[in-house]
This record gives sequence, structure tokens and C-alpha cells, in this order.
Amino acid sequence: MTSEEISYEDLEKYRIRTDTIAVCRKIRNLAKLDRIVLDDSEHRSGLNKHLFKYIEYCGYDVLDYIKQYLSNLQPYMIERNKSQEATEHFICVIDNLYRVSVYIKINTKQFEEVVVSFHENNIRGIAKTNDIIKNDIERYVVVFADCLLGKVSDENKYIVKVFIQRGMKVLPLELPAVKCKDVFVVQKNVINQAFVGYCNEYIRDLYTSNLNLDFDSIEVFSVLQQISFTSYGKDTFSSISLLIDSLCVQTDFNSKSLADMALVVYVSNLKLTDEQSKELMDLLKEKFKVTSIKEIDLILERVEANLALNYRNERNLSEIIDDGVDKRKKLTKSK
Repeated sequence: MTSEEISYEDLEKYRIRTDTIAVCRKIRNLAKLDRIVLDDSEHRSGLNKHLFKYIEYCGYDVLDYIKQYLSNLQPYMIERNKSQEATEHFICVIDNLYRVSVYIKINTKQFEEVVVSFHENNIRGIAKTNDIIKNDIERYVVVFADCLLGKVSDENKYIVKVFIQRGMKVLPLELPAVKCKDVFVVQKNVINQAFVGYCNEYIRDLYTSNLNLDFDSIEVFSVLQQISFTSYGKDTFSSISLLIDSLCVQTDFNSKSLADMALVVYVSNLKLTDEQSKELMDLLKEKFKVTSIKEIDLILERVEANLALNYRNERNLSEIIDDGVDKRKKLTKSK
């Protein structure tokens, strides 16, 4: 990249996308100005609210979370879907940087702003998995910076802080950048690898905390499109989602067997009540109504079976302890 001041036209020469800058700025501003509400009515498909309970499970108010998410949206994350925009007041964008894209639709009519859709993109529950592009030709991308941390004197070289969000995880990143009007150009791979690295470190912990596994034989994540929206948290639901994503990226029988074992052992070691187990399974079934995973029913059956087994073991242990306490009380009274 040049160190001189550049224009949008210059960016296009470098094959850096500028087509989503204006629409992304509008979405971010609406969210930051607190000018949007949430249409939480159920669509005819019944598949537009499957992320809402997950968001609540993670401890967020759904509207507050969506406003935060939209405030952190960046132009390179999205593609415009004008075919879904009923009138000129509507904005419809697809966030493609997940295993399954997130579909976002907003009515921006003044004084009537409302988020109409915020869910994983699907047609009657069938979601298309995003293509895995390991050699991304989009080397540089445009971002909105939250603040400037430094500048090289007399040159168009900056260090900027950018808050990037994927699912439940927000990372404050300090990035070298070149200024172009009101936006900055940064290396896309630096951002992506920060999140891929975060997930790989966490999945390593999940694999090795309860099992003495040879983690080197596990296929780790290499691109964001292998990771689901619901896999960026540290709660139980997110951990199971990440383990399922990990299972799906394994390429041979041995690694798939280890990934399956890690999922089963993790679930088997959860300390949940019957009510908590039911809530968790209901959430998983709700979330995976929208999926691209062909074997998801079998995977969820294994999760449910091991949750039930774990609960029975916990209950039996509790009954043994309670029985021992009762016997001790009776023995004390007899004395």
C-alpha cells in the first residue's frame, strides 16, 4: 500500500471493496444512536428467532446485544442483498464470516427503525455452509476505527484500535493502517487469525482438560468459515457448539473419533440439574433447526444421552449421600 493519502478510487484499483462502506456506516450509526427496536414476532417459517434464546442464555438482553453487534459491524464482513429489500427504507445484509452466514434486515424508515431479522441464513431450515477459502485474495480491507493510537510523522501510516466482534467475542485489536477519507485500510488476515487463534486455544483447552489426547492429530480451525456464530462464547452452550464445529472439520477416522470422544467427555463431565440439562438440550435443538450439518441429529442424540447419563449418576450419588445422612440421624437418635 502507498504511504500517500488515498481515495476510494485508489482502493478500487487495489481491488479493495468499497461497496459496503455507506450501508455499514448507516447500520452502525443507527445502533449507536439507539434508534432501533426489535421486531421479535415469529416469521412464517418459524426459524427467525433461533438465536434469541442463545443470546439470553449467555446473559444478554436480545435487543441490547444486537445493537452492540451492529455497532461493531465492519464493511468487509457483509454483502448487500438488495433482492430482499422490500422498499427503499430496508437494508438487508449478509454477514458471511461464519460457518453459516447471519442474515440481518433492518427497516430504516425515520422514527420507525426496526430490526426485522437477525438469524442464520437458511431456506426452510436448510443452511448453506460458506465456502472455505484458505487463500483469501482479499488481502486488505476497510474498517471504521474506534480511535487513533499513533501516526508516523508526515506519512499516511497509523496505528488504530478497532473493536471486532464475532458471536459473543469482542476483541480490541491494535492494527497498522492507511487512512482513506473516513475509513482505514488494514490487513484482513491479522483480524481473522486473531479470532481463529482464540478459538483454537479454547478448543485445545476443551480437548486436553479432561482427556490425555494427542492434540497434534486434531485438525484445528484455519478460517472463520469453519466456526459458527454460537461458538465464540465460554458458556456451556458455546463450548458444545465449538466442539461440534471441531468434529465437523476433521478429515479422517482417527481425528473424527478423537473429536467425538472430546464432545462426549465434555458433556459427561457437566454438573447440571435435570432442569438445566433440559434447557440446554432445548436450546441446542432450537439452534440446530437451522443447520448445514447432515449428521446433526445423531450428534445431538449423543449429547442428550450423555447428559441424561450424567444426571442419573449425579442423582444416584446424591441418593446414596442422603441415605447415609438419614441412617446417621437414626443411629444418633437411638443412642
